[in-house]
Amino acid sequence: MVENLLRLREPVAWIVVGVTAVSIVLAVVRFVLALGTGAPFSAAAQDVSLEAMSLTLVMALVALVTACVFEAPVPGARRLVAAAATVVTIGTVLTVLGALLGLPASSGALAVVLEVLGGLLDVVLKIVGAVTLWLIHRGMSAGRIQVAPAVVAEEAPAIAEASQPAPPAPTWAPDAASGSVWTSASDAASGAQPSGWGVPGGGTGWQPVTRPALDAGEPEARPEGTDGQP
Repeated sequence: MVENLLRLREPVAWIVVGVTAVSIVLAVVRFVLALGTGAPFSAAAQDVSLEAMSLTLVMALVALVTACVFEAPVPGARRLVAAAATVVTIGTVLTVLGALLGLPASSGALAVVLEVLGGLLDVVLKIVGAVTLWLIHRGMSAGRIQVAPAVVAEEAPAIAEASQPAPPAPTWAPDAASGSVWTSASDAASGAQPSGWGVPGGGTGWQPVTRPALDAGEPEARPEGTDGQP
């Protein structure tokens, strides 16, 4: 059941955003129609302050947005927070303006005081909701609130693997060098031609080792005990 609630929280939050926006638009339309029928301006403004945005919708929207951001954040949390903060701010501004412009419609000083005190808590809570949503949006934009840590954790191994340097390319082809023989390890390391078979194109076979010529004034050294001694 908890998993079903987590899946439904984002679409329900978007539905509440849409309902709140529609109620604001309808309140503005009613205000314009009331002025068109000759209704007093202060009375029409007072109706806007009362019907523009329900406090219940604001509290529900703040709770749903908080659940979408702080409890297993959804991928579209940033767009949801921005939309909710914008809608609640517009509704709060209309509520405050309607309450101020609708004060002349009240009959008597006592009625004005009672209406101000009655609407003060409603306005304060709506302002708190709007400020809370904007603070959440600011924290997400600044990186202090992680949007989707699960997605980041999945992408982390791929990012770490991509950041590792590529291994150096081999200096010789294993297929080409298979079965070849070099005279010494230094010849093989320097990239010299092999002295045995196994290289495409054939090798040159075994060749005698060429000894360096002796200097003219230096006698050729002979091993002791041979027939060449005087």
